[in-house]
Amino acid sequence: PRDLFYAHIGGMDTLARALVAAAHLLEDGRVPQALEARYAGWAAGLGSDILAGKASLESLHARALDRDEDVRPVSGRQERLENWVCAAIEKNPAA
Repeated sequence: PRDLFYAHIGGMDTLARALVAAAHLLEDGRVPQALEARYAGWAAGLGSDILAGKASLESLHARALDRDEDVRPVSGRQERLENWVCAAIEKNPAA
């Protein structure tokens, strides 16, 4: 029972630190801006057509075969976001 007691305390401390870090990340605005930039393509053009159900699999297939269009993947900067999370946790170690 004693070990369970301490395990629950440790778990709640970890949750509290995570919530403080998450609040910091949302309040400083970097993460919402990064998400908006990452998914900006879904707000207009092909992205909005897909979301609205206006693009068929056939039209997407034809577009994918079009060699004139640049289809190289764009980085979502995942590693940068992970570094921000780690930094936010380090700023609030005693939360």
